[in-house]
Amino acid sequence: MKEVEVPRMDMINAEGVIAVGHAGHVYLVQLASGETLWTVALATLEGASGCEGQPVTVGIVGEIILAGSMGHVFAIRLKSGELLWHKEQRFRGSGETNFAFVTPTKD
Repeated sequence: MKEVEVPRMDMINAEGVIAVGHAGHVYLVQLASGETLWTVALATLEGASGCEGQPVTVGIVGEIILAGSMGHVFAIRLKSGELLWHKEQRFRGSGETNFAFVTPTKD
């Protein structure tokens, strides 16, 4: 995968990039143009075939995109789409995976 230059964003600023999770994939999209910078198909990653076509929850924490699908949690490098780690947390339930984030406040 090619590395892309990702501008730093203020948490309130709507300029830059967005992470999109859809049907077993994670996309990094340039907000201004809508251009897809990279795509990761989660089901192609070792041990994650159950994510094929499933809903994906995503969030950005610093330089990492967290993605969750069917009880699997993935950390993906923002600039390149490189997988940093993958954990299977699926034990029971419907397979929905959610995240909670704390964002710093300005004093």
